[in-house]
Formats: sequence, C-alpha cells, structure tokens
Amino acid sequence: MKAIKLASVFAVSAVAAAVSTATFAADAIITGNAGIEYVTNDNGTSELSGTNEGELELQIDTGIVYAELEFATNGGTAEAGEGVDIGLEKLYVKQGAVSFGRFDGTVATGSFMGMDEYYGGVDLSTSGDTDSTGIRYKVSPELTVALEATAASGTEDGEIGFAASYVADFGGFKAGISGGAVGDANAVNVGVQTVAGPATVSLNYGSGASGATGDTDVELMTASIAFAASEALTLTLEYSSDMEAENNGTYFVGEYAMGDLVYYVKNYAGDLGSELTKVGVKANF
Repeated sequence: MKAIKLASVFAVSAVAAAVSTATFAADAIITGNAGIEYVTNDNGTSELSGTNEGELELQIDTGIVYAELEFATNGGTAEAGEGVDIGLEKLYVKQGAVSFGRFDGTVATGSFMGMDEYYGGVDLSTSGDTDSTGIRYKVSPELTVALEATAASGTEDGEIGFAASYVADFGGFKAGISGGAVGDANAVNVGVQTVAGPATVSLNYGSGASGATGDTDVELMTASIAFAASEALTLTLEYSSDMEAENNGTYFVGEYAMGDLVYYVKNYAGDLGSELTKVGVKANF
C-alpha cells in the first residue's frame, strides 16, 4: 500500500468530476473487512488489536476510467490522524485492449501464482521506482505487454522500459512466464499451479537485478499449498526463500468460516520477517 498526501485526494476528486459526465458502466463497489485479533510476538510482547483487521476499498468503474481508493487502519492514535492510511491503488483509462495510467504493481510479476504473503515476484525496482505507471495492451487473454516508467529521482531522469506476462491454462495445470526491464533493473519470473482434489499447489521462481544501477541481485523462490478441508475450513502453508540473502521463512494460515464471520490463526516463522502468531475473527463486506 502506498500512502498519498491529502492533495492527491483532491486530485482524485478532480478526476472524478472530470468523468462525471461519462456514462457509468457500473455503480461504485465498496469492499473491506473489520475484526479483532490477538498478536503474540516471539520477543515476548503481545496485544489485542481492533486495527490490524480494518480496511475499506472503494472501486469505481465508469467504463472508461477505473479507480481504487483504499482506507486501511495502521494502529495509530487519534492524534496521529485516527491511524488511517489512504492509498490510491489504481487510476487508469480503458480503451478496448489498451489501458494506461497508474496500476497496482508491474506486469513483470504477472506469472507469480498462489499466496504471496512474503513475495509477489521480482519486480522492476530502481531508485525512482514507480513501475505501477504505464501503458498496457492485452494481446490475448493469456498475453499482456506493457510500457512501464520510473519517476525522476534527484538528478536522474525518469526512464521507460518494457514488461510482458504470459499465463496459460494447459488443462491439468496453469503455467506462466513474465518479466521486463526498466533502466538498469530487470526481472524474470516463472510460475506453475495445479489443482489436485481439494489441494492447490503453486511453485514460483524469480530472478533479476534492482537498484539505480542494477547492482543488487535478487533471487526468490516460493512454494505454497492451499487445502480445502471442508466448505468452511481452509489451511494454507507457504515456504519462501530469499536465495541471495540465504534467508527463508514459512507462513501458515487456517481459516474457518461460520455465517458472516471468519475465524483464523496465522503464524510467521523464519528469518524473512518478525516471528509471530495471530488469532482473530473478522467479517468481510
């Protein structure tokens, strides 16, 4: 999630006003979740929080312009602005197979499949990283190509690069490859996913170079399995590895849906992030 300044909110309002005379293809859709959870950290600290589970997302589609505005709690106090982050996730124009504007992420990671709690693929990161901005062309349902750009940073000009993603369903499994290059940053990702009865297995690998001069090598691997034990109970386990740093970690989540509520337990272990356990209940809307 990328925080934006209040001025950006007014900019969004200006865009909304500009397209208000267009014929709306659909009404605005509001989604989100709210709940409470107890977090136990391995460093000995713990807390009961009603802010960790709290998000509201507004999706607006005029048929020409698509926008997503997200409001999410961050645990802050009222003095710190009610502890809410505002993110302009997407704002782009659609014209047939072509779309242009601001997207949420890069086409270069399009082949990463399954749970992405730790990693969502090797992206195109530079010192002026805005690989969410660009022009995309959907050649076919499987293939998307894009021009993606970075913002100017210091005395460096913004740069324009290329990215592409191909993901196809081969019947018994899905497989894909994606990647691209912007400036001195580059990335290649491959992924495969198969469904075997109640289990969905996903394997991903990504490699590339990041940084203003492309001097930071990146190599990531993830494997996940989601098991639908019943209509109400889902168990998911992810293993991820930062192969360059020689760090790895696991993420486990168990969810049980009962009526309008979802009860869950989540556990993070390893050296990719903080080791902790979460137990909570939430409602999605």
